[in-house]
Amino acid sequence: MIVLTTYEEARDGFRHRDLRQALYDEGVHLMDGVIVNLHGDPHVARRRLENRLFRRDTFAWYETDRIPTIIDRVLAAALAAGRGDLLPLARRTMMALSVEVAGVDIVTGGAGDGAEAGVDEGGGDADADFERLYGIMNRLARASTVAHATGDKEAIIADGDEALAEFEAAFYHHSLYRRQRLVRDMEEGRRDPADLPRDVLTTLLVNTDKLDLPPDTILREVAYFPWVGSHSTSAQLVHAMHHIFTWIDEHPADRDVLIADGARRQAFVHESMRLHPASPVAERVATADIELKSGRRIPEGTAVTVSVEAANRDPEAFGPEPDRFDPDRRRGDGVPPWGLSFGTGTHACLGQELAGGLEPEDALHHHLLGAVTLMAGSILANGARPDPDDPPSLDQNTTRHMWGRYPVLFDVEPTG
Repeated sequence: MIVLTTYEEARDGFRHRDLRQALYDEGVHLMDGVIVNLHGDPHVARRRLENRLFRRDTFAWYETDRIPTIIDRVLAAALAAGRGDLLPLARRTMMALSVEVAGVDIVTGGAGDGAEAGVDEGGGDADADFERLYGIMNRLARASTVAHATGDKEAIIADGDEALAEFEAAFYHHSLYRRQRLVRDMEEGRRDPADLPRDVLTTLLVNTDKLDLPPDTILREVAYFPWVGSHSTSAQLVHAMHHIFTWIDEHPADRDVLIADGARRQAFVHESMRLHPASPVAERVATADIELKSGRRIPEGTAVTVSVEAANRDPEAFGPEPDRFDPDRRRGDGVPPWGLSFGTGTHACLGQELAGGLEPEDALHHHLLGAVTLMAGSILANGARPDPDDPPSLDQNTTRHMWGRYPVLFDVEPTG
């Protein structure tokens, strides 16, 4: 086992073509053929295809047209009650967003032929369906990342298999058939390609002949996006809010600034993402004898751990006191504020800009703030503060440093 802990070596490890993804090897039954688990030419082909969907104009559309609506809907009940738990609120928000990105319809009795699907905003039985999917995705997330789980791993994997079968029967088949009909209409000239849903499932169906994807692979790929999008991003939201609450305790006047100034709030989110990467390590296996730019030699077959957490706290990249939260931190040239939390190279997170947005200087036409920054703004604008009588606690079911619950109180009426 070789562990890469410096920023430069970790970045080189992420970008090296002869280091294969191995983080999901224990959960391979659910991750076989999924884009994050591919290597070499198959990964390049899938990545090139899905990059057509994950474009900045699409992210800008989500940020202006969809994310605010989703946030308002999810927060409504908690605001009316004056209290809530940030973790399930964040997961439900990010789940509602990520199922739209994946192409999963959460409706009872069928969706119409319109271009957009996702959650039926009419309520009713769709609320129960959403909660059912939410539970399924929790189980898939735990089974897919079983390498970090505590407890009976075989039981966790078996439960993940059952969850995937339930997802297929309850949600996937309907979503698949509806999009197959829309794609057929497009191919036969009855529908403009621009009117197709903007999601992963539709993108895969339109291009199936180019990749020769087995049906089971498409199923696993579509199931992957909701759980990874909701769990990793929601964890980052709760970490960011903890830092924001702590900062406001020490700088009360900054609360209004963080509500009004999206770019300033985003700096807090990016610094929190640096300190709390969704996955603290990345696992790789060398497929050939390689040598990193640092001169380190890695023999073929060697297991390599890329310590994202350590690399993100490397003083050479992030200056003195890298363990301290500092939204005004000075960084080395070319070092992003979130460090390597989204990876880099060909395996960089596809949803990076949707979750974290862009640095202001990288935005040519629209400064993407990202879903985490937008939700943090809504939470603050509604007067959220930690519940003094019910302190937060960490999740005891994983070796990762993650909040298990984070109760808050809301002090104002719902916005909008």
